[in-house]
Amino acid sequence: MSKKVAIITPVFPPYCGGIGSVALNHARILIDKGQDVIVFVPDYGYKHETPSQSPPWQGGEVCLLEPVAKYGNAAYVPQLCSKLRDYHTVILQYPFFGGMRAVYKAKKKYKFKLILNYNMDVVGNRLPARRSLGEVGKDLIFWYVTKYFLPRIVKHADIVLASSEDYAKHSDLGKYWSDDKKFKVLPIGVDVSRFKPFEVDEEFKKNLNIKPDEKIVLFVGGLDKAHYFKGVEYLIRAVEHIKSHSAFKIVIVGRGELQQEYRKLAEKLNVKDKIMFTGGISDNYLVKLYQMAYVTVLPSIDQSESFGIVLAESMACGTPVIASNLPGVRSVFEDGVTGFVSAVRDEKNLAEKISFILNNPEKEVQMRDACVKLVQEKYDWNKIADKFMELL
Repeated sequence: MSKKVAIITPVFPPYCGGIGSVALNHARILIDKGQDVIVFVPDYGYKHETPSQSPPWQGGEVCLLEPVAKYGNAAYVPQLCSKLRDYHTVILQYPFFGGMRAVYKAKKKYKFKLILNYNMDVVGNRLPARRSLGEVGKDLIFWYVTKYFLPRIVKHADIVLASSEDYAKHSDLGKYWSDDKKFKVLPIGVDVSRFKPFEVDEEFKKNLNIKPDEKIVLFVGGLDKAHYFKGVEYLIRAVEHIKSHSAFKIVIVGRGELQQEYRKLAEKLNVKDKIMFTGGISDNYLVKLYQMAYVTVLPSIDQSESFGIVLAESMACGTPVIASNLPGVRSVFEDGVTGFVSAVRDEKNLAEKISFILNNPEKEVQMRDACVKLVQEKYDWNKIADKFMELL
């Protein structure tokens, strides 16, 4: 029986980011299962094509909410409350500043089933050298939401989801997480029909001006201030410490205002010739990069990173990973089997892990097979979809 489902998210494609990607895939799998789904997201005034003009699925609908006020990826949309009157199930992508309270009020008023999908902690004290009054104010909001609002929304939610038990127990959600049946783990999945192993596209590699013998060390992630936590600066600093028997190239995929700072850092450290910034690229080209990469690196610095979708996407393409020893992130893969855990904020340790995999091709080949097997068993969206449907 079809149910009317609302997905509430702070961001959504075309904006690139983990929460938006999760919301998109939640919508896709529910629609594929015959559910009546609408996505509510603030209208941030994208100049290019908006999701509502070009739905990324058949039968989906996106409602763009006009913000009363907005700051970065936070938007105050109190009108959301009345729009949730007739829904059977509401899925809230947490955190959503400016939208969570409207969902909370609507839940109490309309009594729908509320599924809280806990994507990440809200971590303050970012970019301390550049802290403005606005950023200080944001930190105060983060503190208030975590201390006072989170326990309320958790209490009223019918189901609380986390991408891993490791992250749930070590996050701000941890003090509420229990054996109660309302708390459940639902991994973030991968479309294995798109992300899969394939022969290296040598022509594409040539067009990128990457030499045939250069091994690609890949990073994929946002380079805007909202994604400060990706740790790109540590990857750049690691380059001078990498000891490889073969040629390599660091390829950084993503767009954002921090890219210029990262370019300046690479130039300052005299490693700019070892690093390529591609900017934003299409999904098709992203898959090609995963397939030709030797290893994918995610050097995140704090618990704003809860999972790391790029790790699962990379492994689906048969490419091993290296990621920071952070709750949630470290549990996406098997250390020493499908990748390596590296110390947080430690460019030398990161360089050691990169050097090892570059210098041990036999191990890399073994890891490739293990990566594909792990994703097929644990992160296939088709399998996750069945579990998700049981929650509605």
